[in-house]
Amino acid sequence: MGRTRGFDVGEALDAALRTFWQQGFDATSMQDLCQAMQVRPGSVYAAFGAKRELFAAALRRYAETVTAEAVGRITAAPTGMQGLRDYFAHLIDAMVDGDRRWGCLITNSVVEFATRDPDLAGLMSLHLANLRAAFAAALTRARAEGELRPGAGPESAELLVAVVQGMNVLAKSRPGRAALESVAASALAGLVP
Repeated sequence: MGRTRGFDVGEALDAALRTFWQQGFDATSMQDLCQAMQVRPGSVYAAFGAKRELFAAALRRYAETVTAEAVGRITAAPTGMQGLRDYFAHLIDAMVDGDRRWGCLITNSVVEFATRDPDLAGLMSLHLANLRAAFAAALTRARAEGELRPGAGPESAELLVAVVQGMNVLAKSRPGRAALESVAASALAGLVP
C-alpha cells in the first residue's frame, strides 16, 4: 500500500500553474515550483514527474479552469454579441486587476514552445481551437439574431482569436483599461451594423 500524500494535489498544481504563468517555463526552476507549491522535490516528482510533465499538467489545468470559465461566459449569454461583450469585459478585468496581467499562460507558452515541443504545442493548439469554436458559435448565434453586419459571421472567429492573443501580449506591458477596451471595442465594432 502506497503512502498517503501530505498535500493537496489540486492546490499544488494551482500554485505551479500560477508560477509558470507569471515566470514562464524556462525562467521557472524546480526550486521555485517547490517553494510555491510548498512541497518537497521528491513529492513533486512522485506526484507529477519532471518539470515538463508538471508544466503539461498546469496547461491542462488552465484549460479546465481559466479557459472553460471564459468560454462559459460566451455561451451563457442570452445573445451571441452579448457573449462576446461579456468575454472581452471579463478578459479586460482580468488583465487589469487579475492574473491575466501576466498575459495568458497559453499565449506566453506558444511564444516559448511553438516550434520546440510538438506535444506541448498540441495542448496549446487545442486551447486556441476551443476558443475559436466558442467565438464561431457566438457569431453564428449573432448572425441568426440579426446582430451582425452583412458578410460578418463565424468566419470572423479567427480574427477574434488573433485580437485576444494580441491583447494577451499587450497586457504584459500594463497598457491600462482604456487601451484594452479600445482594442476590444474596435474588434467588435467591425462585426456589427
